[in-house]
Amino acid sequence: METIELHLDEQTIEWARKLAASRRMTIEELLRETLSQLAPAPKPEDPILGMFADEPDLLDEIVEEAMQARERDPFRLNDGQSTP
Repeated sequence: METIELHLDEQTIEWARKLAASRRMTIEELLRETLSQLAPAPKPEDPILGMFADEPDLLDEIVEEAMQARERDPFRLNDGQSTP
């Protein structure tokens, strides 16, 4: 554990003391809890993309093939009608 020194004005330190006391915790615990709430939530991993994490070239090929198929076989014709 490391010790740090903070320089706070009287109003801020008094506010921290009151807030910590109201929650029945120390200022150190209050700071730890506050920092944990401010930390960004971990991003969930996409299971589909995760399967290709070690195969970037394969994923590039799949995307390229999908793009070519999209150009070759559009979902709609120019007049707005769906393909049969």
